[in-house]
Amino acid sequence: MRRGCAVLMMCLCLLLGGCGGRSQGVSPAIAFRASLVQAGGCSFRAELTADYGDYVVPFTLDCETEVNGPTHFTVAAPETLAGIAAAVDETGGTVTYDGLMMDFGLLANGRLAPAAGPAVVAYCWSSAYLAAGGEEDGRFRATYEKDYEEKMLKVDTWFENGIPIYAEVCYNGQRILNLTISEFSLK
Repeated sequence: MRRGCAVLMMCLCLLLGGCGGRSQGVSPAIAFRASLVQAGGCSFRAELTADYGDYVVPFTLDCETEVNGPTHFTVAAPETLAGIAAAVDETGGTVTYDGLMMDFGLLANGRLAPAAGPAVVAYCWSSAYLAAGGEEDGRFRATYEKDYEEKMLKVDTWFENGIPIYAEVCYNGQRILNLTISEFSLK
């Protein structure tokens, strides 16, 4: 009887030990969230592309976020808009400018300003429901879900060495924004 229990325990240990190294699950995203919340926010450069279906609009923003607070950004490109500064919250509906008005049109059936994309992504990193995570092409990918005025907003973020490098924002199953993230740092 003892021998049977010992064999069973060894097999169970081998089985559980073999599973641990293959999949990280959502652990990297949870560790990133903890670091971000503890730091109180982050800063990064986001090269955004807003997809309107018939055309796309690229622009670059230098962003600084606060956990549970607004995201402040300054337009770096296009050059004609460079220097415009604004603040936006995670709802994405209100952008307050300290200068000229930027109008690229709204996404998500008129509910999301493209410049609010980094605020929505940063909110998801710190607070939204973490739906899935796993390795993809040698990088970690996390999927966040956020209820957005009766529809689902989904944010996929790819991490390299624990740092976000790329994100896609999808609304109603369609990608509306993508962000290439660089110069990332915690506060």
